[in-house]
Amino acid sequence: MFTESRRAAWIVLAIALAGLFAPLLANDRPILARVDGRLTAPALADLPLVGTLFDDPASRLVTWDAPTAWPSGASGRVLLMPPVPYSYRGIRLEDSLRPPSATHPMGTDALGRDLLARVLHGARLSIMVGFGATALALFIGFCIGALAGLRGGLVDLVIVRLLDVVACFPPFILALAFMAALGRTGVGPMVAGIALSRWTSMARYVRGEILRHRGGEIWVSARATGAGGIHLVLRHLLPLLAAPLAVMVSFGVANAIVLESALSFLGFGVNPPAPSWGSILAEARTSLDAAWWPVFFPSAALVTVLASLCSAAERAAGGESRGAPLS
Repeated sequence: MFTESRRAAWIVLAIALAGLFAPLLANDRPILARVDGRLTAPALADLPLVGTLFDDPASRLVTWDAPTAWPSGASGRVLLMPPVPYSYRGIRLEDSLRPPSATHPMGTDALGRDLLARVLHGARLSIMVGFGATALALFIGFCIGALAGLRGGLVDLVIVRLLDVVACFPPFILALAFMAALGRTGVGPMVAGIALSRWTSMARYVRGEILRHRGGEIWVSARATGAGGIHLVLRHLLPLLAAPLAVMVSFGVANAIVLESALSFLGFGVNPPAPSWGSILAEARTSLDAAWWPVFFPSAALVTVLASLCSAAERAAGGESRGAPLS
């Protein structure tokens, strides 16, 4: 039943891993080199979180433009290069708008940068923003929805009216207004802006489920053992909501990636030269009449991820509605 859902999940996981390890897949610095008789890993210095462990003076001797050209007085040898020996920021105007070939499988953009390298590095940012914004929206919505359902009364009334007001605005307009008011761009503001525009559906769902289960057997039994409201929600209610929340997360990540691409397309995304699929498409506008590949390949990557996420969510939702009751 879930064969297609698993296949879609594997596609998303593969693209996410490719983006995470993009410095090892597409880089003009070697994965492993010997500088002055010492082994160093220049490409590993670009990995997120752990990159600082590999960033040493010997690694910095390897320049971006020519990994085999060492400064005077230093000797070195490249031992292992990435499969795509180009950087996402390596500008080569003499290679501008080269069509797809064996050297550049996806061609180059208007500045001569390898598109495959940029699409791989852009996957990390686009998917990271998608999952990060969805996780933050899930946390905000769950907390506010649980507060409304547990407290009731005036608190519940105020939260419901707040939900109605926020839901009146399109998520894209809210995210755009938040980032414009903040006055700066980057991953953090973009994640916060998208999350603050998409938490309302989660809050409504959690509030409704709490109101539906209040007075039920599980609720009464847990109350009889002395369990408080927070313990009831986290220990007894949250497991019941796991499958529906997984469906909402899948659709939420897809919507967040679309919002990230739209914001980056308008110039409210990450700061250059860091790429995302939306910023790559924005840069391709100026050369659309001369080359199709700067638009086609980022668009294909975006459509593949969105289709996989939506397929996984739809299959999971269908299986949940046809399957056994939650327990």
